[in-house]
Parts: sequence; structure tokens; C-alpha cells
Amino acid sequence: MLIAGAGLIGLACAVAAAERGLTVLLIGETRPGESSPAGAGLLAPSIEREEGHTGEFAIAARDRYPSFVDWLRHKTRVDVPVNRDGIIQLAVNEAGVRGLQRSMPDTARWLDARALAQLEPALGHGLGGVLHPVDGWTDNVRLLDALRTAAATYANLRIIHGRVTAVAFSRDAVVFTANGESFTGRHLVLAMGAWSSTIAGLPRAIPVEPVRGQMISFAASPVSRAVYGPTGYLVPRSDGRTLIGATAERVGFDPSVTPDGIARLRRTASEIIPAFSGAAHAHEWAGLRPMSADLQPILGPDPDEPRLLYATGHSRNGILMTPLTGDCIASLLAGDAPPASIAEFSIGRFDPKNPLAGTEPSTRR
Repeated sequence: MLIAGAGLIGLACAVAAAERGLTVLLIGETRPGESSPAGAGLLAPSIEREEGHTGEFAIAARDRYPSFVDWLRHKTRVDVPVNRDGIIQLAVNEAGVRGLQRSMPDTARWLDARALAQLEPALGHGLGGVLHPVDGWTDNVRLLDALRTAAATYANLRIIHGRVTAVAFSRDAVVFTANGESFTGRHLVLAMGAWSSTIAGLPRAIPVEPVRGQMISFAASPVSRAVYGPTGYLVPRSDGRTLIGATAERVGFDPSVTPDGIARLRRTASEIIPAFSGAAHAHEWAGLRPMSADLQPILGPDPDEPRLLYATGHSRNGILMTPLTGDCIASLLAGDAPPASIAEFSIGRFDPKNPLAGTEPSTRR
């Protein structure tokens, strides 16, 4: 099996396939702006709500995390933090109170100003909030480290550092080119994130584009839960930092940060935590989300070339969907039914004449 892409999704697919006894060759490289280490690690399907199958898949992906990180811990001795203490949506004015109360799901709990301040004293300026009690966050950088460590333990999994540039399909095999060499396998999993559309020879246009998200961090952690404010979000880390995100900008493959983007993030930070308004932020960076035309992932075999499997286009939810995506793709490679239905995520849902038609980028993640 050939896997193109060595980020979280590619590694999860490779490790799950190797665990099933399949022989796997993974080719990928570290690129500026790759989304796997750049994200905030939010596990927030109750907030990023989608109707129907997509919402069900997102919830199943969130609920896969505890057993997945337990398995990784036993496999690698790398501890990947997963916080399931809930996420708060914060109201800072009366309009926000009305909006949150109107839209809160049955699984959430309303916090009045007093309850909010008791739960998170740093949010004492808020007028109220919605607690989504089983959402949370994971440390995506530690997750990436754990998956790389796990991959190195398999004799049937080989990793090559390089860039896949072209693919060709013969009667019996898939051949792709990387580093000027050709590699052959029975199947190819395309998991190159924002760069998925850059390979020559694919059977169709890939409706995925990079959308930049700038972020900053502070060297303090005044809250224990992730918090969504009116214009962005805040995520604490177990090492005492707080991440603030994120912008959404169509700027191609430009992973740079901008003064305007950083200023917007600082306003978001002070809106959620007023004490941050006079503090210097510690770091700033940007990542490139692999945004599909309809903001949903692209998973499963190509309708015209079933030896090609897609695992891309996760948009804002790549970290959330990493473990379950790996499970599903590995099951298909092994000839089994996936543990969750992915039929609605087929690339066949896009108009081949206009595959990039879709929505504007969202500022949520």
C-alpha cells in the first residue's frame, strides 16, 4: 500500500494499516504551513455542529479519542493529553446571551454569570455561557510525535522523506513518482492535506484548497477548558500555554503571519480573557487547512479508479477526525467494512465540471 502524505491523517492511515498486517510505504515531507502541528487540537463537534451523517461521524471521531490515545500510550510510551472537561461558549453582551440560549443543543448546559465565574474565574466578566460537557481538546503536536513513534515500530511500514509529484495507474498497479524515483503498490491513499491537488495524473480535479489560519500563544493558562468567544477561540495546554485562533484567509500556499492577523487574534484574546489585553504574546504562526469545497472530508475510493483512496479535505476537523479516518481507510485497504459509514464523503458528490464550487472559508477553525 502506498500512502502519500506524512501528516496526522497519513500517519494514522499508515499505522492502522500496518497494525492489520498490511505492507505500507508512506512518503511525505515536512512543509512550511502544514496543518498537523499548527492546529489548536479542538474536539468540538457539539459546537461545530453539522446535520446528519457528518455530525454523527464527528461525534464518533471525538469519542474514539480516549481508546486511541490509550493504545498509543501502550505502543509508544508517549502520553497524548486529551481534555474532555467540556468547552465553553462565552457571552460578553446581552445579544450573545440571547443567541447562545437560542441555539444551544440539548446536550449542553447553560451557565449564568455566577456559575460561569465559579467554573472558570478568569471568565468572571462574562454574562453567561454554554458548557458542552463532553467536548474538549487534544495536543496535536504530541499526537504527531506519538504517531511518528508508533510508525517506527512496524517492520512492515517504511517511511521515505520526499514529495510525491505524479501518479499513474496501470492494469495491476499504482505507480507514483517521488524524489525522481518510481514506487509501485496495489493501492494509493492520497492524504496530502492542502497539497492534495498538486499531484499530476490524478483521475479528477481535487476540490481542496489551502486556507490559512494564523494563531498566537500566551505563556499563561488562566482557564482549564477551551473557550469560544464571539470572534475566535482559546485553548489551554497542559504545559501552561494558551493558544488563540484563528483567522481564515485564501492566500494560496503562503504560511506567513501578518500584522493585521496578529492584531485580530490579540483582540480575540482580550475579549475572552481581559488580562491578556496588556500582555505580550509568546509565539505566532500560521497553518494551511485543507479546505474542501463543501467543508466536509473527502474519504474513500475514487468512483472511476478504486485503487485510489482519498483521505483529505478535512477542513477544520482534521485533528478531530484523525483516529477514525485511519480506522476507516485501513479497513477498506484490508477489504473490510469501515467502522463508520463514509459513503457520503465520496469525492463523487462534487460536480466534475466545477469541483471547486462551495462555500466561503469559515473563521471558526
